[in-house]
Amino acid sequence: MHPREFFDELKKQNGLTSDTELAKLIGLTSARISQMRTRNGNLTARQLASYIQKAEDRGRRLALVDPIRPIVEMYPISAVPSKQDAKWELLPTGKTDSRNQTIRSTLEKSQGIYLLYDSQGCAIYAGKTERQNIWKEMNDAFNRERSNHQAFFVQHPTNGSTFSPAWETPRQPKKMIVYLYDTAHYFSAYEVTPSLIPKLEALLVRAFCNSLSNKKMEKF
Repeated sequence: MHPREFFDELKKQNGLTSDTELAKLIGLTSARISQMRTRNGNLTARQLASYIQKAEDRGRRLALVDPIRPIVEMYPISAVPSKQDAKWELLPTGKTDSRNQTIRSTLEKSQGIYLLYDSQGCAIYAGKTERQNIWKEMNDAFNRERSNHQAFFVQHPTNGSTFSPAWETPRQPKKMIVYLYDTAHYFSAYEVTPSLIPKLEALLVRAFCNSLSNKKMEKF
């Protein structure tokens, strides 16, 4: 079998779209795969066995050794407006925020699970992302209205210079929808093996359903 046929079939069977992804699967570099695609001659039985073994070793490592990799845990949120002031972002990532830039870059390369915590360090929301990156998904959730995430507040005037004591102008506490950017103070994020992501989120939501503001009860 020519290497080109073998590589193309491996990509097809594993749902891969690039030789870079394939290289991780069978333990070769992208340059080596490109070189072998154009060479004359077929793969030997030894080579085929070696690639299969490497793929099996990688699968075992992802499933048993490195299925969950912590990126950051209980990291303090410093919410800032986005560039267009369209929404809030969890962290400032400008030119002077090198640490946050690195965190953002890592999150933008990862899929997995994230949690948001209140000021007491209690988890208030658990989320997952299998397609888009954790940074984008987490910021989307941070700004999303959640009808079941509510708290009692008193609405005070935001304009005018006069003040009336509450005995003159009573203002009744009313239950209002709270955005996560109002209550979230910390976050954790974990890179997770793709096939494990939905099951792990389901476990978190179901195990802590009365502590989290998640609306949907996930299924295994």
